[in-house]
Amino acid sequence: MSAALPEDAAGEISGRKRTRRLRLTRVPAPLLAGVVVVSFFLLCAIAPEAIAPYDPIAFDYTALLSPPSLAHPFGTDQFGRDILSRTIAASTIDLQIAIFATIAPLVIGTLVGLFIGYYGGWADILFGRLVDLVVTFPFLVIVIAIVAVLGPGLFNMYVAVSVIGWVFYARLTRGEVMVLQQYDYVAAAKVLGYSQARILFRHILPNAARPVLVYWMTDMALAILLGSSLGYLGLGAQPPTAEWGVLIADGKNFFSQAWWITVFPGFAIVLCGIGFSLLGDGLADLLDVKR
Repeated sequence: MSAALPEDAAGEISGRKRTRRLRLTRVPAPLLAGVVVVSFFLLCAIAPEAIAPYDPIAFDYTALLSPPSLAHPFGTDQFGRDILSRTIAASTIDLQIAIFATIAPLVIGTLVGLFIGYYGGWADILFGRLVDLVVTFPFLVIVIAIVAVLGPGLFNMYVAVSVIGWVFYARLTRGEVMVLQQYDYVAAAKVLGYSQARILFRHILPNAARPVLVYWMTDMALAILLGSSLGYLGLGAQPPTAEWGVLIADGKNFFSQAWWITVFPGFAIVLCGIGFSLLGDGLADLLDVKR
């Protein structure tokens, strides 16, 4: 026969359950909206053939520069290709850009910032000078210069972004770690004789990861914008690959007579960027400890 819990202990357990239920029911609205928008684009990226009404690279010379209609809701381009199908197919490339252009900077920058923020010393001084050098020049200009040297293409774009992008993640993580290591639970872990690896990866990193994850969501939106910009300039995805920036570049010479070639892919860029931004804002609210 189990002993009854004291009143204060039972009340504490009940309070924890109520707090947990309250957190689950108070899902931020921006997070829900962001999940819906990003999920839609993920569905388009995973199964474009099942969603797109036409083959995105099939020519139709009987429907050149056709305006939006029931047969072609987004119109057609100068080769008769369906813009809706090409916009859907382009989501595969652009979401790949969002992930592959940010995952390496996320991992490298977080690890570098974790160690620099915790140990400091001469490595922190050198990192400070590197940050000053990177922020002196516009990020897009540096990426374009690196891609111009390496050559156009998605892989070279990923390399160029990773060479510079990790610095921003490292700076953010470093600042968080420098604050967190002053907390009592870190001091207690040191007094208890825990290893440096345990303190870093079990006590500091999970708490420092919250703002980094929020920044990652926003950085995905910026990566899509960057990939589209390089695609427009001919330095990113190469034709005939369907990519939003490439689609906009295809329609720039026909904007006066076929505005839909440029407008609808541009709208997709804006909507996808808003989705990731909402996802980041929602995660910031959800992971906010003070909230």
